[in-house]
Amino acid sequence: MWGLTAASVFDGERFVDRPTVLVDDGRVAAVGAPLPASVEVVDLGAATLMPGLVDCHQHLCFDGVGTLEEQVARVDDGELTVRARGAARRAALGGVTTLRDLGDRSFVTLGLRGAPGLPTILAAGPPITPIKGHCWFLGGETAGDEALLAAVGERAERGCDTVKIMVTGGAMTPTFPLWKSQFGEHEVRLVVDEAHRLGLPVAAHCHGVEGIRTAVAVGVDTIEHCTFFTETMESSPPVDLLDDLASSGIALSATIGVLPGRQLPPNWTDAVPVIAGAQAHVHRRGGVVVVGTDAGISTFKPHDVMPWAYRQLRALGMSTVEALRAMTSGGADAIGATAKGRLAPGADADMIALDGDPRSDDEAIMRIERVWIAGTSIR
Repeated sequence: MWGLTAASVFDGERFVDRPTVLVDDGRVAAVGAPLPASVEVVDLGAATLMPGLVDCHQHLCFDGVGTLEEQVARVDDGELTVRARGAARRAALGGVTTLRDLGDRSFVTLGLRGAPGLPTILAAGPPITPIKGHCWFLGGETAGDEALLAAVGERAERGCDTVKIMVTGGAMTPTFPLWKSQFGEHEVRLVVDEAHRLGLPVAAHCHGVEGIRTAVAVGVDTIEHCTFFTETMESSPPVDLLDDLASSGIALSATIGVLPGRQLPPNWTDAVPVIAGAQAHVHRRGGVVVVGTDAGISTFKPHDVMPWAYRQLRALGMSTVEALRAMTSGGADAIGATAKGRLAPGADADMIALDGDPRSDDEAIMRIERVWIAGTSIR
């Protein structure tokens, strides 16, 4: 048993009055209570102590160099596993202590779960997609009702933590435009019902408005990207859909967090304000907005990019506490990892220490000085 003190402590929900945390056998024993005189105490000085970050959407198999297909085509599964391990380690050193991998090849990320020094990884395996659909090259091509049910069953049998379905096209696979639905409501409902029957949540990749509408209607668990694209990209998405999403309780996993200097493709320049406005609307209406960086897909989205999402959350109208909550306990709840993203008795002692206080310094989240996973310091 040992303790920590800091200038301030954010517990995943709020800043506590007494900035202390007691750790016992890798778990949080107490927060905001006087520390026993008998325990060793680590004094973090002027730092802010908070839970490790929770990234709801990464791709550990991608390295950002070339098209998505090129990134995996040039390596075999053994090399891909080594790459994924390195990516997970980079994420951990950057403060991401829990992440969800939403698309690998050959289920390679499942073998990384529980490895020392790595984040907690919730793995989906290859995403379910139609023939030549978005990310087809990862091995999840599926056609027909029976094949869809079998694909969900295989993921359950292999021990996946979630099911990923590509409801719409994607920006980096040319076969289907990103606004076009790849699966109809019947097919998505089939996958969701079967996954839920087997105890697995469903993450739905959705860019297009109609795909998002389908995902809300059938009750997926998270909607990834959720950019509300149409072929002409209207200036404002349908308000009824935004309100339905906000009231549904389905988490909007926003693809935010990017290194500075990125040049946007032409079709995204006008889209970004529309996307941000829609996400802000969902937040204002009480909807769940969390962070899924999509780390790995480009050089501007390395696997430790998540702290850069903080300013974008603030720009959506979130307060400091709301933004930090979205990056910790909110993300953990959205992906079913309720022992993560918070400093509370019984929670895993995944923690980070910031140089500064984010309540007065928006840059503090970028200055991560220490990282602990299950109470063990890795940085």
